[in-house]
Amino acid sequence: MVSLLRGCPGMVWLSAGQLLCGYCSLVTTFWTAYINVSFSDPGTNQTVWQRSESGIYGQDSPLEGVQGLVGIPQSPRPFGCNPELSYFRPQPQQPWVALIERGNGCTFSEKIQNAAGQGANAAVIFNYPTPANEVVQMSHPGTGDTVAVMIGNIKGSEILALVRDGISVSMVIEVGKQHGPWMSQYSIFFVSISFFVVTAATVGYFIFYSARRLRIARAQTRKQKQLKHEAKKAINQLGVRVLKHGDQETGPEADSCAVCIDTYKPNDVVRILTCNHIFHKNCIDPWLLEHRTCPMCKCDILKALGIEIDIEKAEETPEIEQSSSNPQRTGPDSQTEVPDSAIYTLPTVFGPGRRLDESPVIEDHHYISEEQHLFNNDGRVNSLSVYVLPQDNPGYEEIDLQDEEKS
Repeated sequence: MVSLLRGCPGMVWLSAGQLLCGYCSLVTTFWTAYINVSFSDPGTNQTVWQRSESGIYGQDSPLEGVQGLVGIPQSPRPFGCNPELSYFRPQPQQPWVALIERGNGCTFSEKIQNAAGQGANAAVIFNYPTPANEVVQMSHPGTGDTVAVMIGNIKGSEILALVRDGISVSMVIEVGKQHGPWMSQYSIFFVSISFFVVTAATVGYFIFYSARRLRIARAQTRKQKQLKHEAKKAINQLGVRVLKHGDQETGPEADSCAVCIDTYKPNDVVRILTCNHIFHKNCIDPWLLEHRTCPMCKCDILKALGIEIDIEKAEETPEIEQSSSNPQRTGPDSQTEVPDSAIYTLPTVFGPGRRLDESPVIEDHHYISEEQHLFNNDGRVNSLSVYVLPQDNPGYEEIDLQDEEKS
């Protein structure tokens, strides 16, 4: 036995890590105990000394250091449950520490009280055999000032064997360190800081993402309001006609309104877009307010009328670019000065065989103004000056050139 202790010291004493693993799932905090064991080897007459943090103080034990010779109950199994059972002590006059085995149906308090009644300074109880050689914290109320420590079964059995072989074993118990079930105080602080940082980063990202989404939504809302505002202004600049008997639009082969799929009839009020497509006024105005493009050719009325919108400055009211230059026009590239109240329109072409000079809104082949009866958005008839700017649409210029070549 002595050779085993001297040759394999790592198997004899439990490490602090084994104590923590075996006990961390049972209590909140506990104190370890340093167990110093020394004895004289009869074979070599040398003193063997071992120290390890291999014990745990009981819940009701004072945290004090104690020392003495190891004494054991005089019975086949050292359970120490019988209060009348005497203890074997190598030197009865010196302080001693009782070594007791766990089990046999009595409580820790009874074992400690029986040892204290025999004069022991402390009670060291070694656990029963377990696969992991576990060490647990004892609960032993009513034991007073008696120091109580538990150690593992392996270490307790080896000390017991030494005492039974007649070897005097001295034991010194010292207070060790305080431990938690899973982590130390530094680990708790680190985990708390990490949790705070992760939570703050998550909340910060959520706030940033929500603010960004809100800003985008507000910008889109302002953009839509601005576009509707400009669309209303653009619609008011488009031409309006009242169809009459004999107009080609009311004929049997005339096209129908692309919005409501209904044929044109006399006295229908139609809106003339910048691309010269016509539609019922009541049909096309809501469409233009939302889409701002021709339903047939997708021509953007805002771009066609020179209205530019600064999306980055949505709260500013964009201005409509108006062309003003010399009062006389001498060529296709020259500009004509027109009043602010005039309505811009283009020559209307309805059907492949119609010439530009047959437009119902034009009576002269040159750039003249004449009084025509047009309808406002509220349905009233006004007399406005209509200035026709021909050949602004390249598609219709090509039609005009083809007709001239044929003639």
